[in-house]
Amino acid sequence: MKALEPRVSIGLPTYNRPDLLSLVLEAFRQQTFSQFELIISDNASPNPEVRKLCEHYANIDARFRYVRQPVNQGAEKNFWFVYDQARAPLFLWASDDDLWPADFLERGVRALEGKPNASAWFCQVVNINMRGEVVREYPSFKRFQSTILKPLDLIRFLWEPEIMGKANLIYSIFRRQALARIVDIFRERPPTWGNDMNLVYGYLCRYNLIVDDQLTLQKRVPIEVVDSVPIPRSQIYPREEREVYFESYRCAAAGSGYRLFTAAVLAARSAYDYAASGRAATDYENSDFEDWRLRTLRDFENWKAHVSGFAMRNLARIRARLPGSWGGK
Repeated sequence: MKALEPRVSIGLPTYNRPDLLSLVLEAFRQQTFSQFELIISDNASPNPEVRKLCEHYANIDARFRYVRQPVNQGAEKNFWFVYDQARAPLFLWASDDDLWPADFLERGVRALEGKPNASAWFCQVVNINMRGEVVREYPSFKRFQSTILKPLDLIRFLWEPEIMGKANLIYSIFRRQALARIVDIFRERPPTWGNDMNLVYGYLCRYNLIVDDQLTLQKRVPIEVVDSVPIPRSQIYPREEREVYFESYRCAAAGSGYRLFTAAVLAARSAYDYAASGRAATDYENSDFEDWRLRTLRDFENWKAHVSGFAMRNLARIRARLPGSWGGK
C-alpha cells in the first residue's frame, strides 16, 4: 500500500540536547493528525545520543526523516535547510525543546482548510522552565489575527514591545508556497537580531493569519523563574540593534505596497520608544550627555551673539550710506 503524501511538513533543526529532543519527538508521534512528515536536521551534535535517538525514531516511524549535517553550519542555515527539504503544502518550524498539544496539527490543518483566505494559523503560548512548569503567560495572541484593516494590523505588530512575545508567531503553520516569497527575502541577508519578527512581519504584509484561542503551545525557556514585566516598553530591542532591526522590517515590506507605510510607522515608534522606554531619561542623567547639552547651549549662545553682532554692524554700515536722518547728513 502506497504511503499517503504528507499534508504538513515539520522542520526540526536540533543541536546537542537529546533529553529535551526525545520529548519533542514523542509529542509529534502522539499527534492526532497523522499525515505529516518530520524533517530532523542535526547540526553536527557532538553528543552521540542525539544521533542514536533520531535514528531510533526514524526506524520506527516512516514519517520521521533524519539528516545529520557533516559540519555545524550555523543555526540559521539549519533553519533554512529544513524548510528546503519540505514537500507538503503546509509547513511548520519546530524548536527542539518545546511541547505541542496532541491536537495541534489537527486543529491547525482543519482551520486552514475551513478558511482558504487565511495563509497561516497559530495558537496561544506559555513559557515553561526546564522542569515543564509554567513560568510565564502572555496576553491572547488573538490580538495578531488579521482583520479587514490590514494597516491597523501592521501597526499593532510593529508597535508591540518585543518582550510581549510576537516572535513566537514564527512557529505558526504556514502555507508553504506563500512562505517561499518571504524566505527568499531573508535567505540571502546576514542573520541579525529580530530576524524572526522581521520574517513574520513580511508575511503579514502579504497574507492573513488566524489564531486559535483554545490551544496552547508550551515554549521552553532556560530559566527557572521569569520576572514580571510591569512596563513592557522598557524591554524592547537592544539600542545598538535598532538601525539594522528596523531596516530589516522595511526590507520585509518591500514589494508588498507597505514599505513607505512601514518606514513611517517605525519613524514614529523610534521617537516614542526613546521617550517611553526610559532611554531618554537615562541619556539625560548620563554625564557625557549632560556635558554635550551644556556645550550645545553655550555654542548656541555664542552663535546667537555672533549673528546679532554681524547684523548690527551691517545695519550700521547701511545707515551710514543712506541720506537724511538715517545717514546723519
